Amino acid sequence: MTQTLETGNSVQPLTNVARMATLVKELQKRPFGMPGLGVFFGYPGYGKTFGAIFCATTFDVIHVSLQGDWTKKTFLERLLLELGLPPKRVVADMVLQACEGLAKDGRTLIVDEADYAFRRGIIELIRDLHDGSDTPVVMIGMEEFPQKLKRYELIDSRVMSWVAAQPATLKDATLLAGVYAEGIEIHDDLLNEILKRNTGNARRMVVDMAQVKSEAGKLGLNSMSLQDWGDIKFRQQDAPAPRRGLKW
Repeated sequence: MTQTLETGNSVQPLTNVARMATLVKELQKRPFGMPGLGVFFGYPGYGKTFGAIFCATTFDVIHVSLQGDWTKKTFLERLLLELGLPPKRVVADMVLQACEGLAKDGRTLIVDEADYAFRRGIIELIRDLHDGSDTPVVMIGMEEFPQKLKRYELIDSRVMSWVAAQPATLKDATLLAGVYAEGIEIHDDLLNEILKRNTGNARRMVVDMAQVKSEAGKLGLNSMSLQDWGDIKFRQQDAPAPRRGLKW
């Protein structure tokens, strides 16, 4: 999903993109001696990664997205490549290399999918990188991420700011509709229905918006209100229950 949406001659970020950008700027401008860790957390589909991508392009930050099978070495190799440095062979040497590289580079580090950091000691590595370079580091995690982090006092105490991703707003819905239902005006009453049924989850909302565009095309309409939508059913987004009585 595009992280910023063009409206007229301006580029307007979604709510959570703007919140993420504010967090990055706050860490970058923190007073000397203050810790430089930030946490951006929330439920899936709220646009946390959109915010990271926006910051990567707008503020030239380093964006590394963890994966479930990564080790400390994998993470360090990816980070060093982002810094334009050939990774050394030994992990301890790579840590020193990454700290020096981050300090010289000056860019903020965003670690996406940070819930994976609790595996294989990566969370302690993130602390070492922060301490060894004095580089701002933003960790992006799920809703429960702050509570998981509380078990690591040496890291939790270094967090300067906690920012929660919020459900999408009507403004967000309007911007998203301009992309995913391009050419079709979705009235506010139908947008509010989409917001309500998806509890502000942007990832699910755009599926409904694309369906609205498709149904409008079938009906020959260039706009859709809740009344126009009528009895049309939105696509089922929950996994179907097992079917009974079918033969193998």
